[in-house]
Amino acid sequence: MALKHFIPLVCVSLLLGACSSSNKSQFVVVPPSESQIESSVKEQVLITLNAFTPVAGQALPNNTVLDAYASRSYEPIWIQNKTINMSIYKLVDILEQSYTHGLNPIHYHAGVLKEYLDLKQPTPQQLAEMDVIATIALASYSHDLSNGRYEPQLIDPNWQLDAPNTIWKDLLYIESATDMVNSLPLLTPRNPQYQVLQKWLVYYQDLAKKENDIFVSAGVPLTAGDEGPRVAQLRARLVQLGDIRFSTRKVNEEQFDQRLKEALIRFQQRHHLTADGAAGSKTIQMLNVSLKERAKQIAYNLERWRWMPSELEANRVWVDLTSYTVDMFLNGERTSMKAVIGKKDRKTPVFKGTMTYMVANPTWRIPHRIARENLLPKLQANPNYLVKHGYKVYSSWSIGAKELDSTKINWNAIEEDQLSYRFEQEPDESNALGQYKFMFPNKNDIYLHDTPAKHLFREEDRAFSSGCVRLENPDEFARELTKGFKQFEEMNKAMQTGSNTVISLPTYLPVYLVYFTVVPNANGMLEFRNDVYERDLLMEEAMGYSPFKARDSI
Repeated sequence: MALKHFIPLVCVSLLLGACSSSNKSQFVVVPPSESQIESSVKEQVLITLNAFTPVAGQALPNNTVLDAYASRSYEPIWIQNKTINMSIYKLVDILEQSYTHGLNPIHYHAGVLKEYLDLKQPTPQQLAEMDVIATIALASYSHDLSNGRYEPQLIDPNWQLDAPNTIWKDLLYIESATDMVNSLPLLTPRNPQYQVLQKWLVYYQDLAKKENDIFVSAGVPLTAGDEGPRVAQLRARLVQLGDIRFSTRKVNEEQFDQRLKEALIRFQQRHHLTADGAAGSKTIQMLNVSLKERAKQIAYNLERWRWMPSELEANRVWVDLTSYTVDMFLNGERTSMKAVIGKKDRKTPVFKGTMTYMVANPTWRIPHRIARENLLPKLQANPNYLVKHGYKVYSSWSIGAKELDSTKINWNAIEEDQLSYRFEQEPDESNALGQYKFMFPNKNDIYLHDTPAKHLFREEDRAFSSGCVRLENPDEFARELTKGFKQFEEMNKAMQTGSNTVISLPTYLPVYLVYFTVVPNANGMLEFRNDVYERDLLMEEAMGYSPFKARDSI
């Protein structure tokens, strides 16, 4: 019974009395008058709202439902002419299918509503309770579908991108219950990536229900030309995961042929593995991740998309942390390049900013944390470190602070938490920021910039910075930002003279720093990425359910 999931609802469940099954056509409301029902609705709104206060995740403000009823003078939403509106059955069906979006049907009271609908002789009070519970369920689901159920910063303080909308509230003010229910699909994020992910979630959920996982046994690496039962397992697993399309063409299942090699390369590419067409230990480990686990990963990323704005700007900068890339979309053109992001102990946060200016030949004012943790130990080992690497030191962070001679300071006498000097690195070829930095002012002091450490872009996994994002081709990035405008000439002049120059951008651009561990690739297949900051573990802990268990409990 669904009621077992709701400890606060004991009193409500007692009101239900004995339940008996009946089909929809048998359910006709008995004599209570419209005024009796409306009076009961008014009495039950606050009582039922308190009993059904959402639990877990992001609790929906009850005032939203209360205001919706008050605006219609507490007329019931789901009962007209003494008859249950059939749209409530459609609502229950939709709520039971919420697992297809990675949400948990338990949160939307579908089982409780079914118990009310099974009552043969509901009282006015029971009808009122059902009406209010259905509205709470509708409001909660519409909110969660459009905004996400969970508060991102409660899951991860470094996740600062949350763009809630209020469109879901408008749904409660639509006049008819039928139109309310029919409007629910419109609240789903319209981004194509969400749509593809959601379809794949259903695929994995259905597949896991129908079939057992086909796992590849451990052993020596499998390569082209090999034969045996492990090759057959490999082939069957790639068919199951969609990397090999099912064919009626006869094939030797136990032979590692060219077609199997090509399919395995596709699998390796979309799992960020070395795409050598050989099934070594890492590839087999990835092949053997269960369908249920993959479904959970997809669910986490659907929730992340619900935290995004409902529409993305056509012109934007997209910093994709899990693929270590930066894409600039500007005037219908796309500029893409590799990036280096923050290391695990200095994670690049997820947030949105607005890029407003760039700096040519920047000085680097070293943040307190980096000065304490990185620079001070180097100074204690070598008092000439600042001079050798082109740094200046000032007495404090205040304007007009006095420049000091770094070689006359006893660095070994300074504790880490006592360091109060300001350090700046002058513009030159060894400057940590390179020749450019691109600014979108934010509380995290994160920006995009050049780097002299070009060799890091040859690495597959590029989490090496102290939080800021380093660009592989900053020259190209700067040109695209300024071409066709006077700022282009300003930039060229600054590059020629080597002068430190601040250049306001002709077009302000939104900058998204995003983190998705499952994304559709260009072919519509899923790309499973390395969870470099272990944020999926935080999602699992917060969401705390399996989509399959939630599905089976209803």
